[in-house]
Amino acid sequence: MQGKERKQLENLIRIYTVLTFVVIGILIAKLAWMQLVETDFYASRADAQRNRLMTIAATRGDIITSDGTTLVTDRPSYQLTVDYLSLRKNGAYDEEKIQLLVELLADPELTAEKIMEICDANSGYLYRPIVLKKNLDIATVSRIEAHRKELPGVTIDSVPERTYLYGTLCSHVLGYIGEVSQSELDAQEEQGDSENQTNYKLGDLVGKVGLEKYYDQTLRGLDGYRQVEVNAGGRPVSDVKTVEPEAGNTLVLTIDTRLQQALENAMDETIASLQRQSRSDKAGAGAGVLLNVKNGEVLAMVSRPDDNVGQQNRAIQGRYIPGSTFKPVTAIAALESGVVTDTESIYNPGRYWIAPYIKTTAPVGYYNLYKGMAKSDNVYFQELGRRAGIDNIAKYGKALGLDGATGIDLAYESKGERVTEGLPTPEKRQMYQDWYTAKIDERFDKLIAETEARRAEELAAATTEEEKTKIEKRYKNLLAIQRSNKQINHKWASEWHAVDTFNVSIGQGRQNYTPIQLAVYAAAIANGGTVYQPYVVKEIRNNAGDVLERKEPVVRQEAGISEDTLNKVRTAMCQVTAPGGGAYSLFANFPSDIKVAAKTGTAQPGQSSYHEGSKEYYDGLFICFAPADDPEIAFACVMEYGYSGSGSAGRVAKAVLEEYFNLR
Repeated sequence: MQGKERKQLENLIRIYTVLTFVVIGILIAKLAWMQLVETDFYASRADAQRNRLMTIAATRGDIITSDGTTLVTDRPSYQLTVDYLSLRKNGAYDEEKIQLLVELLADPELTAEKIMEICDANSGYLYRPIVLKKNLDIATVSRIEAHRKELPGVTIDSVPERTYLYGTLCSHVLGYIGEVSQSELDAQEEQGDSENQTNYKLGDLVGKVGLEKYYDQTLRGLDGYRQVEVNAGGRPVSDVKTVEPEAGNTLVLTIDTRLQQALENAMDETIASLQRQSRSDKAGAGAGVLLNVKNGEVLAMVSRPDDNVGQQNRAIQGRYIPGSTFKPVTAIAALESGVVTDTESIYNPGRYWIAPYIKTTAPVGYYNLYKGMAKSDNVYFQELGRRAGIDNIAKYGKALGLDGATGIDLAYESKGERVTEGLPTPEKRQMYQDWYTAKIDERFDKLIAETEARRAEELAAATTEEEKTKIEKRYKNLLAIQRSNKQINHKWASEWHAVDTFNVSIGQGRQNYTPIQLAVYAAAIANGGTVYQPYVVKEIRNNAGDVLERKEPVVRQEAGISEDTLNKVRTAMCQVTAPGGGAYSLFANFPSDIKVAAKTGTAQPGQSSYHEGSKEYYDGLFICFAPADDPEIAFACVMEYGYSGSGSAGRVAKAVLEEYFNLR
C-alpha cells in the first residue's frame, strides 16, 4: 500500500510541476508581449496616470460696430483659487486658515462652512485648483496679497470676463453667454463626427442667443492647457508643458453706433410718452429695424423691453398683424394683375358694400391709388383685393419676401412655419383650414359626448316611461342642433371666404410678420424689387486684425414686379407724407430733397388684452424708405399698444431718419 500511495503522490507532484511551469510560461509570455509589443499603450496609460491637463480659457473675440466702437470684449478679471491640500492640516481642515480667508473675502455667502463644502465637492481632483470666488475687486485682491505668506496654496488668477461696454445698447443683437447646458452637450454628442460639431465640455461658457450664439464657434477661440505632473496621491509636483490659448475672432458689424443709439432713444422716449396717454397706456414693447436698401445691411435694430436675458428679440421673433402697412402689397397685386389703374376712382360710401361691410376711417368720396394710399382708405383696398384675388395678393407678398424667414445671421429667427403664422398662401391657407376644422371637430365631439352622457344619466334616473320619452325628445333636439352646428362650423372653416380676402387686403386677417420681414419688404419696394437677405456681421477678423472673411450681399430673389408698378406704388407712398397724408406732420419739416415714402398701420391683434370693457387697444406700425427718388434706407417699426402708426412707430421713424440725414 505504501508503494502505491508513493506512486500516486509522485504523479501528483509531476502534474503540479507541469502546471507550475505552464503558468510561469504564460506569465513570461504575457510580460514579454506587454514589454515588446504593447510598450506604447501601457506607457501612455502610465503617463496619463502621472499627468493631468488644466484648461487655460481662451479670450473670446470682440464685437465692434461699423464705425469702430467696441461693444463687447473680454477684460481681465480676478478669481481666487485654492489648492485643496493647502487647506488641510493633520487630516482635517485648517480652520484658522479658512477663517482668515472668510475675513479677507468679506463675502457673506462664503462662510467657512461654504468653503469647506466647495472643497469637499472638488476633493477628487487634487491637481486642479478650486475656484472659490470670481470677479474680485481690487480692494479684496489687495487684502489677500497683503496676507500672502499666511495663505500658501491660495492664488489669484487673471481670467477673461465677457464685458458689454455699453450696457444694454444693442443687447438683443449681441446676445449673451452662459454655462453650457446639458441639452447642448447632448446635442453635441448626437452630431457625432459632423463638420459642424462643437467642442463643448462641462463648465464652458457659450453663446446663448443673438450674435454670441450664432457666431459662437467664431468668437470662442481655442483653449490652451497646462500639463501637470502629479504624485500617487494626485497632488501636483511640477509643470510639464504649457500650451497657450488662441484668442477668438472679432466680429465687425453693419450696425452704426450713432444710428443704434438714436433708434433706442427714440423707442424709449416714445414708449414713455405713450404710457402717459389712456389709449396707449399699456405700451412698453415693440421693435424697429433700419436697413440699407442696396445690400441688406442692418444699420440699427432694437427690441423692447431691453432686459436681454429671458426676453425675445421682437425684431426677428415677434409676429404682428401688419395693419395698413400691408396695403402696398394689395396695390401691387391689383396693378400687376391689370384689374385697376392708378387713376381709376372707386367710391367710398363709408363702408364696403359687401358683407360684413367693413368700415373705413377715410372720408366719404372717390379714391384712386394715390389718394387711397394717403388716406389709407379701407374701402378702396378691399375692392382692389376683391378684384385681384387672394392668390395674387399672396403671390406678390411672397415675391416681396413675406413668405418666410429672412435668413438673417441671428439665432432663433421666427420662420413663420406654424399654421397660424405668415402669409396666407394657398398652402398656408390649406394648412390653417385643416388645423381649424380639426379643432372644430375636437370641440363639438367633446360637447356631443358630454350631452350624450347627461342623457344616459337622466334616463337611468327616470322612473316612468313618460319621463323617459320627454328626456329622449329633449336630447334628440339638442343633439341635432349640436351636430348641425358642427357641420356649419366645419364647412365655414374649410373654405376661404370673401371676407377673408377683404381682411387680408387691408392688413388684417390670417397673416402676421416680424419687423425684419416688414423692413425687407419695404426695402424691396424701394430698390426696384430685389429681396436681400439681411445681415448684421460684415467682416470677421483674427486677433491680429487681418480680415478672414468679408460678407457679400446675398440676393434671395427678384420680385419680378414691373418698374412701372413699383414707381406708382412708391409715388403713392410719398402721398402718405405729403400734405393731407396720414404721416404729413411727421416729415413736414424735412428738406425738399429728402422725401420720405411711407405707410402707416393700425392693427387689432384680436387678443383679449386688447379689449377692456368698451376700451380698445391697437398696435401701431410704420414702414418707410428715403430719399424717395433714390432710396438709401428702409425702416420698419412696431409698437405694441401704440394705438396708431403715425402717433407711435412713426415718431420713432422720424427720429431715426433725422439722425441718418443729419437733420437734428
